[in-house]
Amino acid sequence: MNRVFKNLRWDNLFRIILTAIVWIGGIFLVGDKHILSGETITFFIVAIMLTIYFWDNGDYEAIHENNKKQNMLDENLKKLNNYFKDYIDKMLIRDIELLKKNNDRLNFSYPYILLVCSCIDLFGGIEKGFTRGGERFKWFVIKWMGKINTLYNEESLAYLIYDSWRCGISHQATLKKGFGASSFVYDKDKHLNYIKDKEIVYIHPIQFADDFIEAQKLYRQYIESSATNSTYIELLNSHLSDMINEDNNKKNQALEEFVKILQSRNLVFDSSEGYSSENSFITQLPEDYIEPEPSKMPEEEDLK
Repeated sequence: MNRVFKNLRWDNLFRIILTAIVWIGGIFLVGDKHILSGETITFFIVAIMLTIYFWDNGDYEAIHENNKKQNMLDENLKKLNNYFKDYIDKMLIRDIELLKKNNDRLNFSYPYILLVCSCIDLFGGIEKGFTRGGERFKWFVIKWMGKINTLYNEESLAYLIYDSWRCGISHQATLKKGFGASSFVYDKDKHLNYIKDKEIVYIHPIQFADDFIEAQKLYRQYIESSATNSTYIELLNSHLSDMINEDNNKKNQALEEFVKILQSRNLVFDSSEGYSSENSFITQLPEDYIEPEPSKMPEEEDLK
């Protein structure tokens, strides 16, 4: 009994009291009048309407609260999807597609690896938060790229992709010892094979990129399938929001100082002035041209 009263909401208790007053008071006023008399019928109609009002009003408040939560959930999911579409698809993945379309004459290797590793870092951060870079990076490799090729499920490979591929190229301008990469020397089916006479593991950068593209599709589908999980979607959105609105005083101060330097040297133009008509050899495509877009961190307002 104590548990019943402990869990009883005060607004429901108030409705019970009001309902009791209406019915008990009404019965007292009607007294011994005939059940089909006008006063009795009027009482029952009024009592039923008031009872419905008392309790349906509570349902309305609950529905209103649920609608607010659903709207917030929809807004958070929309922000995530807009970021994926406008800043991942149109920039990072588009850059990968640009490279692939020109690979016959450019034969790039490292740019694929750098772009893919940047994307892995990003998706890991959206899921885990933008701290502990190695942990979030390895999580995405094992959890999602492992669904494309089971070799990515190996903890050792996930670590090596982070340490020897990502960090090696980013910080030392080369893959660390034990790996070699080429987008044209061997076929894609040799990706993650061991070249015994060279004693290196072979990386086919385009296959690596293709594996990532399929993996991120699966991850995004998973997020969509979790649309009713408000806690999860809110967590992902908070990680994204924290990244966009990074509070870094030193960086902000340095950026403000550098902008003043550019302004003082009149190195300023307006976006409406257009862009250069000269196409670089990287983005000039003979057919199926994909127009490159400037890469920048979005404002949170842009995602709404």
